Amino acid sequence: MLIAQHYLHLRQHFVGRQENEQQEVTLAELAAVFFCTIRNAKMIIKQLAEQEWIEWMPGRGRGNVSRIVFLRSVEQVVVSIAKAHVAQGDLDKAMRLLGEPMTPLRAKERFLDWLSGQFGFRTEEIEKRTRDTLRMSFYRTIPALDPPFVGRRTESHMVNQIFDTLIRYDELQEAFLPHLAHHWEADESGTEWTFYLRKGVLFHHGRELTAHDVVWTFQRIADPKTGSPYLYMLAEVERIMAVKDTTVVITLKRPNHMLLSFLASDRMSILPSEIVAQKGAEFTRLPVGSGPFRLVRNDEQMFILEAVPTYFLGRAHLDRVEIWVVPQNSLRENYFSSEGEVHFQTFWKTLEPMEKWTGLERIERGSTYLAVNLNRTGPLQKKEVRHAIHRLLDREKMIADLGGNRHVPAYGFLPDEKAVSPIDAPMELQEALKVLQKSINKDERIRLFTYEGAGNENNAGWLQQHFAQYGLLFDVTVLPIEELRKPEVLLQADMVFSGEVFDEQWELGLLELYKSDASFVRIMWDAATRTRMDAELDLFMQEQEKEGRRERLRHIEELLREQHAVLFVFHSLQQSAYHSALAGVSLNALGLVEYKNIWFKQ
Repeated sequence: MLIAQHYLHLRQHFVGRQENEQQEVTLAELAAVFFCTIRNAKMIIKQLAEQEWIEWMPGRGRGNVSRIVFLRSVEQVVVSIAKAHVAQGDLDKAMRLLGEPMTPLRAKERFLDWLSGQFGFRTEEIEKRTRDTLRMSFYRTIPALDPPFVGRRTESHMVNQIFDTLIRYDELQEAFLPHLAHHWEADESGTEWTFYLRKGVLFHHGRELTAHDVVWTFQRIADPKTGSPYLYMLAEVERIMAVKDTTVVITLKRPNHMLLSFLASDRMSILPSEIVAQKGAEFTRLPVGSGPFRLVRNDEQMFILEAVPTYFLGRAHLDRVEIWVVPQNSLRENYFSSEGEVHFQTFWKTLEPMEKWTGLERIERGSTYLAVNLNRTGPLQKKEVRHAIHRLLDREKMIADLGGNRHVPAYGFLPDEKAVSPIDAPMELQEALKVLQKSINKDERIRLFTYEGAGNENNAGWLQQHFAQYGLLFDVTVLPIEELRKPEVLLQADMVFSGEVFDEQWELGLLELYKSDASFVRIMWDAATRTRMDAELDLFMQEQEKEGRRERLRHIEELLREQHAVLFVFHSLQQSAYHSALAGVSLNALGLVEYKNIWFKQ
């Protein structure tokens, strides 16, 4: 890329000179343009001539000037090099070249028009075989895929492509279905569960999955030394035993009606112990599972899945899924869908008529929120101050101002929770202003933290500007999510802006939000709130009937609303689009697509 920068500097220096026109120049002048010695300037000119970007006619004798002719436009050179970077799998380097201040707008547009044609579905002939590839873009890397530590939507989705669980939950049937276990049963007391495994299920490295892998996986999660935030899922387990290679017995301390939900969670995906030990820390980036796809590349540039021919539920129709990492910058914002996870239609600007595309959308099952730090001294410890902030937060204006996939104001974590508790009866605007004036000093600042990506920078910026008009000053800190998850970092904030999206098992998702030590909501609770909520959650897990469990969850959410410990902000609209040549496409609860079901009609 350095040689291209030299050419850009040279063309900028002779900004009015067209291609195929001679220009007089001295080596001293070129050395000044390239910020180097005359000797190095000669080497750069030689390289540019070898690329056939210029024609060089050196001056003969002392005092004679040399002549240069530009043979390629800046646009031609930049686009050519950017394409070469992409061919080498280095999209980031191409985007950085396009981001150079000297790169003309037309070169950026031309490259991105070309790049848009590289995404979507592609059929290639590879070694006399047809390979069907689905290629998409994403705004960040996907580095953390060890199931007992996964906490983000996209990582969770990818874990489901790479791994398998004992059972699966089907939302349409509202039932648990066989998966790695083809049958299970419980004794009359509900404390001893026996699971019978399928034979012949293979991990991606070729070894058969057995009951011993199930035992090792669960023991690893249950071991406090592992540090999994999902340790609580196995807290009621007294013993896990492999009776034989295809039979696992789980003994509970007492009945737990959430056990099947836990076992269907992607956090409980079954792992090969020897590969985890062999790879060590590398396992989280390049894991090995038994799912329909195996991960063959995962770095700063690309995430590549390949179909497993021997998958026990049948081979995927797709051969390959490629996700190219396109970093967040002005180029991405102009040409790529900006806030979603992985989508088929990754460009706002498309070369094909939109009538060839089918749109999908659904209201996200989840909500963005502001969680208040109940441990940190300051004005937010007063419930009336939190109530005043809740009253002054104009959610509809935020949605209108920022647009995108921000859809409707949130009343709770789930979009169908329309009713507002009487406790939430609105405080009068003037009363809210008086509360702030009385409780917050003029120069006092509220520390608002959030994490990078997903539109959070814009959300936090809007909140900062909105509340400034009421004299409430926010200091915004945006961090990588891995950094923000550290309690010692998060607890420095007065509030955190975040969001939760729940999959088909939304009851489990809410339980995870309240119980997991990686949850922003739980970390922000003080000791008294945590004790009270844990007692409520214990009752929830002992509740046998589904409606009874859901009523418990509604009660817990009402307690949070009553204290204004969580201020709900908005629900998002999940949107995607796919080409008419694709079949088997539907959005799951996360707003993503199961790649195994997709196939090409042409």
